[in-house]
Amino acid sequence: MARLSRLLILSAAYGEGHQQAARAVEAAVTTLCPEADVQILDYLHDVHPRLDAMAKYFYLQSVKYAPTLYKWFYQSTSQLTPQSLIQRQLNSLGIETLAATLHNFRPNIVLATFPTPAGVVSMLKQQGRTNIPLTTLITDHAIHSQWIHPQTDLYFAPSDYVREGLMERGTSPDRVEVTGIPVREAFCRPWNKAELRRELELSEEKPILLLMGGAYGVLGDLGQVALQLAKYSNQLQLIVVAGKNERLYQQLCGMPELAEAGVKIFGFVRDVYRLMAASDLMLTKAGGLTVSESMALGLPLIIYRPIPGQEIQNCHYLTKAGTACLARNQQEIVDISLRLLIDNPEEIRKMRQRALAIRHVNAAEVIAQRLIALANGRIVYPTPKFATMSANSTGVVR
Repeated sequence: MARLSRLLILSAAYGEGHQQAARAVEAAVTTLCPEADVQILDYLHDVHPRLDAMAKYFYLQSVKYAPTLYKWFYQSTSQLTPQSLIQRQLNSLGIETLAATLHNFRPNIVLATFPTPAGVVSMLKQQGRTNIPLTTLITDHAIHSQWIHPQTDLYFAPSDYVREGLMERGTSPDRVEVTGIPVREAFCRPWNKAELRRELELSEEKPILLLMGGAYGVLGDLGQVALQLAKYSNQLQLIVVAGKNERLYQQLCGMPELAEAGVKIFGFVRDVYRLMAASDLMLTKAGGLTVSESMALGLPLIIYRPIPGQEIQNCHYLTKAGTACLARNQQEIVDISLRLLIDNPEEIRKMRQRALAIRHVNAAEVIAQRLIALANGRIVYPTPKFATMSANSTGVVR
């Protein structure tokens, strides 16, 4: 029987999606294989903290204030060829630190939920320094070259769309498995909507619209959107989540119109699945994890101001599936909300059914099972240049 003693998950804290997916897989692996030692490495932070801080600052500032710049960066990095100088430099980022980690931890298998470390492990394999199985979990419904590396043994794809894109770029079909994006178990439960509404002190009769700005509250005009929608408080109810954006949270709390309309305001919420399960429609960004969580709960979406790049592609996937609507401005948000929640609730029901039809509630368990199945074998661990090894150490585990 296949067993997994050590799993190394390489992730990064850019948004919440990559690490939440990593934690979901960790939970599934330890449930199936309690003796497994699973380590999650925040790769860029651990190998180069200063570069990581700069990159995060660029990411957050560009998506908030300069989305065109982010679009250029996203498209430029997607055009890099595997042998280009820039790609080779990216693939060597922290390579000796990772080699030391592999040598010391000696995992049976590596799972990357962020593209950069997948390239680094692939380079170690190309150099003949290891043959450790490398698996990659793609966390958006998007095709980007930074996810694709020649020494990847298996890709976990979020959808058939991504699987087809990988194959178009030369990936063998037997190296791609459609699993969906793993979410926490709480998003897969059958929640009692009426009970949740009573806990939130909200009406069981009027529809609920949930406004979410993402973990970092990057939808800075959420307050103005809430003010526009609060005018219809006799027909619908509002919940607003500001995430980690303290300034936005204070702004929302300081609006008397929202208080008068009975709007529920939250900052960062760990059990956000309760708010989502209580709602009928959600306004949000289009991050890969967020849309997967909403599909798991059968919650239709209004997607507002998706980031050029992966979020645009996530938005395209969901609107084509009939589970989401795209709003380009505040007036469209109001119009779509009223149309779906007040004028045509039957459409909301259909969108919910479409969402449930494309969800992957067992993604984490399926991925865990595949990792355990792949864990057997004779693995060579790379010897880092600065590692100290005993005279009889071969770097090979049998």
